[in-house]
Amino acid sequence: MKQDSSIKKRKKRNWGDIVFIISFIILPITYFLVFYVYVNLNSFLMGFQLRINGHTEWTLENFRRFFRELSESGSDFRIIFRNTFITFGINFIIFPWGVVVSYFLYKKIWGAKIFRVAFCLLMIIPAVVTATVYKEMVSVNGFIAKGVQKMLGLDYTPDLLASTQFANYVIWAKLLWVSFSGDIIIWGGAYARIPDSVLEAAKLDGVGWIREIVSIIIPMIWPTFILKYVILFSGLFSSSGDVFLLTRGEYGTNTFANWMYLQVYNNRGSVISNAYNYLSAVGLLVTAVAIAISATIRKIANKINEGVTY
Repeated sequence: MKQDSSIKKRKKRNWGDIVFIISFIILPITYFLVFYVYVNLNSFLMGFQLRINGHTEWTLENFRRFFRELSESGSDFRIIFRNTFITFGINFIIFPWGVVVSYFLYKKIWGAKIFRVAFCLLMIIPAVVTATVYKEMVSVNGFIAKGVQKMLGLDYTPDLLASTQFANYVIWAKLLWVSFSGDIIIWGGAYARIPDSVLEAAKLDGVGWIREIVSIIIPMIWPTFILKYVILFSGLFSSSGDVFLLTRGEYGTNTFANWMYLQVYNNRGSVISNAYNYLSAVGLLVTAVAIAISATIRKIANKINEGVTY
């Protein structure tokens, strides 16, 4: 009898533990299934659907429409992709510069703490704030617009963000300004893992800073270096800068990411327009291209250098 009662108590305790565990995990699991699995699966299926006369039809028309609009003469997509690729090119050029800037901060050059705080502020301050300040700087009453007027000998002060001649250059200049610091937090963490004995031995051998970066630093942080590059290429079509905050894509400044956002923003709540279905198809296409590019970059990088274990 005592044995039976102990078994019953054990079973009750087990059931109590199970209920306790389920009460903790059921909410995050439900959240994951609804807001990740369902949303992404539904977004995938919407690319193959069209809402016509209140009925959902399965079709490839969304994909055909994209290629048709892409191939049309005078298509906005040509400007959109041009701006997107230029923005990506700027990010691509800035990327190694961020590695170098972080390296000098890691070496504790004169004023390193001041530069670190200044660069981190650009990363911490919200984009809305920096965009507002920048718009004032380049406005008609700002010193940058007046400087452009004097430099070009214009008889008027140009509104740089409201001109097809200047708007893109002004946006790209802000991208350079804000992105100048690079990911100093990530690179600082990667540099901190490098053993001091390795750098001290290199210093005793008379290694200069260029050789140190190329032959010691980059090989030892290679996994982080390549991971950042893969992430950079995977975000090829999301390269946008602050186009929406500065011009909302007007004056020939639109990018692919901003165009997609505006399509959703302008058609929110409208099921008849099939805007969401069209954007789903476009998103599937560019995602497939981005995945292929990222996988290729990753494969090539692993062949060049497998990294150093330490």
